Amino acid sequence: MGLTLWLVPSPADSARLRKIMDARPRSQSTSEASYPIFQPHITLAALPDPVPSLANILASIPDAQRALPITFDAVEVGDHFFRSVYLAVHPTQALLDLHHHVHAKLDIPLKTPKYPHISLCYINDEDAATGERTRYFHALEDAGTIRASEGSVSLNCGEPGEDDWLSAFQSPEIWIARCEGPVETWTVEKKIALL
Repeated sequence: MGLTLWLVPSPADSARLRKIMDARPRSQSTSEASYPIFQPHITLAALPDPVPSLANILASIPDAQRALPITFDAVEVGDHFFRSVYLAVHPTQALLDLHHHVHAKLDIPLKTPKYPHISLCYINDEDAATGERTRYFHALEDAGTIRASEGSVSLNCGEPGEDDWLSAFQSPEIWIARCEGPVETWTVEKKIALL
């Protein structure tokens, strides 16, 4: 994939989401490629080759960009490794405007499928063919982790017997991440604080 721009939650909200992301269904064994560990994020842009310079990437982010409120619409089962099971994020005007602004400034096509979303897990196609993506989703449902209401969803990020419901967060940073090779080897090249 190369370089990508991510909108990320705060460290505290990332830790809360990781509790959901670390859940595993009681199922047959899966391949090593499924369920890699990764930072929760919304992919704002995937940068094509040749990659724009760091100066141009930084210039694509508005100077006075404020931290963005992120709210969850639904938990969905996808049909692609990078969208195996994900949180569909409410596409606010601010999120859409930032998405369009970055792509226009970098002169790259809008190519971020299902924008905006936050993947909860990555499951390879071989395991998906045996129903692993659906099993993961149902494991969350069966554990009482998902609470849907009209037009939104909350996730219980608490320990067993504890309630810690999360339906939204502020995204305080944009990260430039190098996404090459196995998921667990991806690296963050720069963190940009938002106002």
